[in-house]
Amino acid sequence: MANQVVFAALIALCLANGYVYGAASTPPPARYTITHEAVFEVIVKENIHATEILSRGKIVIGLFGEIVPMTVLNFVTISNGVVRDGTNFTFDNSPFHRVVKDFCVQTGDFLNRDGTGSVSIYGTKFVDENFILSHRSGGWVSMANYGKDTNGSQWFITLVPARWLDGHHVVFGRVLQGMDFVQQLGEIDTYPGTSLPQKYIGILHGFAKEVNPRYDLSPEDLFTGEDIIVD
Repeated sequence: MANQVVFAALIALCLANGYVYGAASTPPPARYTITHEAVFEVIVKENIHATEILSRGKIVIGLFGEIVPMTVLNFVTISNGVVRDGTNFTFDNSPFHRVVKDFCVQTGDFLNRDGTGSVSIYGTKFVDENFILSHRSGGWVSMANYGKDTNGSQWFITLVPARWLDGHHVVFGRVLQGMDFVQQLGEIDTYPGTSLPQKYIGILHGFAKEVNPRYDLSPEDLFTGEDIIVD
């Protein structure tokens, strides 16, 4: 019951702000306000059982909780970890199971850890909240799905502009720090005919926090594919 109340409240909030669920064309926001930051420590090893860490990096993601509150709440909750029906919802130890050069790197399957599992804090899946934000450059963070209104826990980071995804995938964040490392992940070789990386890329630990005060990204920040300097 509590989950249903939260879900209903979030829908009411989004509708009150004039967001249209599933709309492929929506006006841009007046401000791109960062409400939360998520931090992930990511490692690369020869394989999942190897003890030697080949490389390590920190990825800091700014989240747009005023624009996509439902999607951000799902991401923040899983980033910080929560147990639901005996299942540990956490991105810790989740692999980047998909690498597509000059496109994206993808993670978030904490169920099966192979790209076949996805679940949200609202249930198996939840709606496309809106398509206000665009995949306008490398560094944007977006929900992976398998069709309309099928968001769960999987997400990806763009390596290049990917605006053909606009209207199909919900963007909810932007990499603030660690974009060089993300680009390195995008260069890892995959097995022939697949997007499965030949090395193990995994989230060692992650968490998310609300920022105070909140801050806005500049128009220049929206199009850069590099790290964003936050004052």
